[in-house]
Amino acid sequence: MNTIKVVFTDLATLSLLLLIGMIIRKKVKCIQNLYLPVSLIGGFVGLLLGPQILGHFAGVSLPLGKTISQWPGILVNVVLGLSFFGTQSSKNFGRIALSAVNQGGLVHQTQVCVGLGLTMLLMQFFPNLPLAFGLTPVYGFHGGHGTANAAGAALVEAGWADGLAVANTMATAGLISGIVVGMIIINIGVRRGYAQKVSKPQDVPVDIKEGIVPVEKRKPIGKGVTYNDALDPLALQLAFVGIILGMANILSRSLSWVHPLLKQIPLFACAMICGALLSQILKRLGLADYIDRPTISRIAGVALDFLVCSAIATLSLKVFAVYMVPLLVVIISMIVINVVVNFYFGYKMFDVDWFERTMGAYGLESGVLATGLMLLRVVDPKFETTGQESAASSAALCYPWSLPYVMFGPMLAFILPGWMMLGGSFVLWLFFYILARKFFWHPERNFSDVVFGK
Repeated sequence: MNTIKVVFTDLATLSLLLLIGMIIRKKVKCIQNLYLPVSLIGGFVGLLLGPQILGHFAGVSLPLGKTISQWPGILVNVVLGLSFFGTQSSKNFGRIALSAVNQGGLVHQTQVCVGLGLTMLLMQFFPNLPLAFGLTPVYGFHGGHGTANAAGAALVEAGWADGLAVANTMATAGLISGIVVGMIIINIGVRRGYAQKVSKPQDVPVDIKEGIVPVEKRKPIGKGVTYNDALDPLALQLAFVGIILGMANILSRSLSWVHPLLKQIPLFACAMICGALLSQILKRLGLADYIDRPTISRIAGVALDFLVCSAIATLSLKVFAVYMVPLLVVIISMIVINVVVNFYFGYKMFDVDWFERTMGAYGLESGVLATGLMLLRVVDPKFETTGQESAASSAALCYPWSLPYVMFGPMLAFILPGWMMLGGSFVLWLFFYILARKFFWHPERNFSDVVFGK
């Protein structure tokens, strides 16, 4: 079978899994109540029906060849390459945005420090455990599946063959815990009167739970920049995607020619740079209006859904078995830490709407902004508080400290000693903490009042 036929066969398989996932989401009430994304459901169906489980016991399975496992590594370049393409620079640097960014920085660095610290401790009992294992929690929880796949692929290139599978496992744990634990916290918080806009856990409309938008509520997903008789509007936006990926390949090869060490810079990092560069080039040429950012966002969303589905469907159960104890220790610790630090710093730092803003931040720090907005919708159905602004600001402005960990962390984890990486990460945590204490702190608020519901 030639390459293009393999791609279309894989596309058919993943499309079937997404359709099955959509049907399950629509029909199964308990799945609806968990708000699990269809891509996650479809991925688990693929894992169940694939060669690792059904194939192992029945001898027949859904055809999940080796090529599907390669999809996440390719699609992540699309997802991250479009991050800055066609975006407008944010002018919202008010107190709400800055406090959210500061709180997000503290949570991010806490995840890094806890992950590295626990790993250094576990390495005493599991000598074959690499230090890079300690970075996978922040890749999975803070970054989500997109970042986990990008950093995981870089870990594989750096010499840890299981890095991608471990990072994906962390991302899956982060996403599920963010939704499930988040709903538990909402029920407790609303009953204690922390929420301002609802007096009981909000009954989310059935269509949102099912995931299907009613006909009368459907909206366009983008705008047509070109006339169909000239060029299909979607084709133009896809052409930009192709150009970004082509530029990224050229940049990646050029860097390796400049210096062998630069070969370690992952392709997704080059794609992000090229996406921002192409956006500026088009702007300088007066062609910025050719970009339709909503359509670009939808293309990135499609890539992310297929990425998550293919990543979950091809998760290595053998790798999970090998790292089972370290994985369980770190995942459980990270779930607890993620709750504590988000709500501690949120309560201490957020002037107004602390519960709503913290719920958004907790969802964001458990994988993706969409999770944070979903949790926020339950306690703030009409987005009347500053929760949406807070979460969006934190997500948009976290790149200066999160990207270096993704771009260079996999390489440095095999070069630097653990104490140096942990020490440097703690210094950055301390920087955020000092800023928080100086500009946003509320010493009169006792966190024990939140914990015990005083």
